[in-house]
Amino acid sequence: MNDILDLPAERDLPPEAAHAMRARIVGSVRPRPARTARLRAAVAGVVLLAVASGAAAVVWDRPDRSAVQVLAMGSGEFSPMLRDAAERCLRWNSPQRQARQNPSEQPVPVSLADLAVAMERGDRALVLFMNDVGYATCDVEWAGTGRESGGGVTEPWPHGAWLPGPVQRLLLTSTESDGGDVSVSGRISGRVHRLVLDHGDGHATAARLSGGAFGLMTSDARLKAGNAPELVSYDAKNVEIDRRPLFQAEDQLEHCYVGPNGKRIYGKPTSGCRPAETWGRQP
Repeated sequence: MNDILDLPAERDLPPEAAHAMRARIVGSVRPRPARTARLRAAVAGVVLLAVASGAAAVVWDRPDRSAVQVLAMGSGEFSPMLRDAAERCLRWNSPQRQARQNPSEQPVPVSLADLAVAMERGDRALVLFMNDVGYATCDVEWAGTGRESGGGVTEPWPHGAWLPGPVQRLLLTSTESDGGDVSVSGRISGRVHRLVLDHGDGHATAARLSGGAFGLMTSDARLKAGNAPELVSYDAKNVEIDRRPLFQAEDQLEHCYVGPNGKRIYGKPTSGCRPAETWGRQP
């Protein structure tokens, strides 16, 4: 489990802060045994970024509740803060840096044109890039604070364009370890025409969909894992086609999913696997 942390030398955390981060990550993330996740983070006690079973999870300090929130689907909707965050993420995840940090893995070259989802809350931003090779995601502290801080992760797609059903959650952030203010992003199949977060208490938040990506933000502090919030997807006829727990890791999905050859590629081994679905990314 200690391998989950990979801190850049130029931004190492103090030992006490690193230990506290590691303890919180161990308590909230269950990594897939066959795949080692990586984390690059900075600034003590500010942001946690971890990757487990193909999904990133972040917990940050609760900002001022009056802070403006922005959700952008693509670079055409950038605010100045989101543009700064995207440019920082590109620098942190340059192919050259990827090659130095993980020489055994294929670099994932991303550019501004690959920006799929960008979220802004208070003085922090989250950005998600996706292309045919893989994805890169970062949390960034706004340049206006005078400090460059944050963390990111870059990974190639383990199964290319195949998804575990209609929805694949890639990034989940929350102000509490089990809920609070929540932001979610990921990719969807071509069958999904509407996606909502069912809070489990009679409330719901609709996601924005664009180019095979989705993003949503909610400021409902009542949203808790105990209410069993779920991501619910619908087809073009508004028929529900999938429902899955928001806080469930990909390797703990209720159903397994198989590729075209019948081989299981997602989920735990069960007797009733479902077909994996193709990413609905637009050219």
